[in-house]
Amino acid sequence: MNVLIYTSAPSGLSNALRSVLSPFYTVQSITSGSLATQPWTTSCALLVLPSPGPLSLPKPAHEAIQEYITAGGRMFGIGLGVSFLPHSPARNRFDLWDARSGTAIVPEAPRGVSESTRSSSLPSIRLQTGALLSGLWPADVPFELTRATSEVIIHGHWEDPPGAGVGTAAAAVAGVQVPVGSGRAAFWGVSLDDDVIEDHDGFASPSVLALLRYALTSLGLTVPAAAESSSSGSPSSPSPLRVLPPATPQYPLPQFLLHSRGKRHIAETVLEKLGLSTTDSASSGGEPGVLVLKDATDTFHFHRATIDDGARLVAEARETAAASQHMPRVVVVLPPDELPPRELMPRFDVEKYFAVLEGVRGNQEASAAADSSWGLGEALFYGEAVTSTQTMLERNPRLLTSLPAPIVSLATFQLAGRGRGSNAWLSPEGCLQFSVLVRAPLSALPAARLVFVQYLVGLAVIHACRHRRVLGSGDGDRGARVKLKWPNDVYVELPGGEKKVGGILVNTSFSGGNVDIVVGCGIDVCTPSPVTALSALCPPGQQLDIETVLALILTEFERLWTTFVRGRGSWAPFEEAYLDAWMHSDQLVTLTTVDPPIPVRIIGITHDHGLLRTIPERTGWSRSWRHGTDEYVDLRPDGNSFDIMTGLIKAKK
Repeated sequence: MNVLIYTSAPSGLSNALRSVLSPFYTVQSITSGSLATQPWTTSCALLVLPSPGPLSLPKPAHEAIQEYITAGGRMFGIGLGVSFLPHSPARNRFDLWDARSGTAIVPEAPRGVSESTRSSSLPSIRLQTGALLSGLWPADVPFELTRATSEVIIHGHWEDPPGAGVGTAAAAVAGVQVPVGSGRAAFWGVSLDDDVIEDHDGFASPSVLALLRYALTSLGLTVPAAAESSSSGSPSSPSPLRVLPPATPQYPLPQFLLHSRGKRHIAETVLEKLGLSTTDSASSGGEPGVLVLKDATDTFHFHRATIDDGARLVAEARETAAASQHMPRVVVVLPPDELPPRELMPRFDVEKYFAVLEGVRGNQEASAAADSSWGLGEALFYGEAVTSTQTMLERNPRLLTSLPAPIVSLATFQLAGRGRGSNAWLSPEGCLQFSVLVRAPLSALPAARLVFVQYLVGLAVIHACRHRRVLGSGDGDRGARVKLKWPNDVYVELPGGEKKVGGILVNTSFSGGNVDIVVGCGIDVCTPSPVTALSALCPPGQQLDIETVLALILTEFERLWTTFVRGRGSWAPFEEAYLDAWMHSDQLVTLTTVDPPIPVRIIGITHDHGLLRTIPERTGWSRSWRHGTDEYVDLRPDGNSFDIMTGLIKAKK
C-alpha cells in the first residue's frame, strides 16, 4: 500500500515517514494532476498534506480526495490546524464535507512562526496516552473546534513552559482527529521543516519519530516496531537523544558472490567473463585485490576477501552508509567453497538454500541454452540491501552481456524495487525478491516467442507454491488457492477475496546474436501484516521460508525454460498447466478499450503471440460489434491491464 504525500514535502519529512513506515508501506509524492487523473485511491493507505497544504485545488483533485476520504480513506495534515463550518467555505478554499454532521472541515495554514517562538524554551506535547514529547516546534495555526466534542478526538496538547506564551486552551491544542464519512482526518499543528526534523547527522529526532508513530497508529496504520533507542533515554526525555538507524537498511550494503559447494570454478569463471583477471588490482588506483568494473549506471568493486574481510566490509558499510549512497557497489568474493556464516548473513540462510536446491534439483540437467556449466540457482549475488536486483543487471550493459548465464541476483531488501511500468515494488522483510539472467541464441529461440517467458515464470511460481514442501497441490491442499492473474501477477484466494502476493517483470536485450532476458520476481512469502503473504494460507504451526521457496521456483523455472528453448518457444507443452494455474478460465469481463465497452469471455492464450484470447458474449448487442472480427478479440499483455476487482480490461497507463 502507498502513503502519498501531496506536492513537494520537505525531504526530511519524506525520510522520516519512510523510517517509521518501512517496510510496510511505500512513501511517494503525488501532484494535483495525478490526484485528478490517476487511479491512486485503490492503493492509498494514507494521504499526507504537509504545510502549507492544498488551500486550493483543481476541482477534479478536490473531488477525488473528498470521495477517497468519505469512502473510508485517511488523511494526515502536518503543520495544519482546522476549523469547522456549517457550510462550504469560499469556492477557492479546500475543505472536506461531512454529510452526516453537515460540517465542512477546513484545513488552516500557518499564520507565520515568530523568532521568539523558535527559542531554546519550547513547549512539549502531552499525548492522549500521557507520553511527553519535547523539542518540537509549534506551528502558528488555529484550531477552531466548534463541532461536537464527542466527534473530535484531541490527541495532544501543548504544555506551556515559562515564557513560551502558548496561552489559551484553544492555542494549546496540538493535534486532533475527526471523522469524515467512513474515513478520518488528523491535523497536527507541528512544524516539521527539515531543520526541525533532522539532527546534525541527518537522522530524524526521537520526538519527531515518536509523534509520527503515534499519529499514524491513531489513524489505523500498522506501524512496524520501533528501532531500539540509545541507552541515554527515550523520546520523552528532556535531553536530545540519538535514535539508532532503523533495522531495515536505508542504503545499499555489500553483495556476496555465492556458489554451491563443489562448484569451485564459478567465482573465477564469473570474474574471467567480466574481464577481471585474477592478478588484476584496482585499475583506478585502488587497493590491491580489488577488481574494478565501471559500467553505465554503477561501478562495481569486486573484493577478494576472507570471511573476516567480508565482515569488516559489511560493518564499514553499515557505519558509513548515510554518506555513501553514490559509492561503488561492493561485491565480496570469498575463497572457493566458503560460505558466509549466519552472523554475517543474518537474513538469508545460504547453507539451507543450497541444501534445498541440491535436494530438489537431483539429477536435473542445466538448461540447454546455458553458457556455463552450472544450473540455475547454483551461482548468485546476494546482498541484504540493494537498490534493485533488476536495475543492477538491466541498466549495466557491460555486466549484463558479460556475465555467464544463468545467474541470480537476490536481496532481502530492495531500496528502489521496480514493478511493471512505473510501479514501485514494496520490499518488506519476508518478501522474496530476485532477478534471474538467462540467455539464448536467437537461432534457437525466435524473438516473437519471448512474450511467453513471463507466463513460464508465473507457472514456475505456482508449481513451487504447490510443492509438498510449501503449500501442497492436492484437492484439500492450500496450494490450489494460489493463482495467476494475467499477465504477470500472483494472487491468493482468501475468505475475504483475492489478494495480490507477487508480481513478475521481464526485460530483454539483444547482442551478438543472443537475447539476454532479465526476469524480476517478487513474492510475499512470510511478510508480516498488513501485507498479505503466502503464509496467510498456512495452517497453524506451519511456517514458510524464503530459502525453500526460492530453490523450488528456480528449479521449476529451469525445467520449464529448458523445454521451452528446445521447443523453439512453443507454448503447446505448457498450455494445460497454465490454464489450471490462472484464475480466468471462462471468466466474463468488460473490455473498455473499445467504444462502447463490450462484455467478453476469456478462453485462453494464443499460441502464436501470447495474446489474451477472448470472445464477445453472444447477446443482443453483439451484432453491432465490427472491430475487425466478431469471432475473437485478442489483447496484448504490455498494452492492457486487468482490474480484477471490477472485472475490467483497460488500456495500460
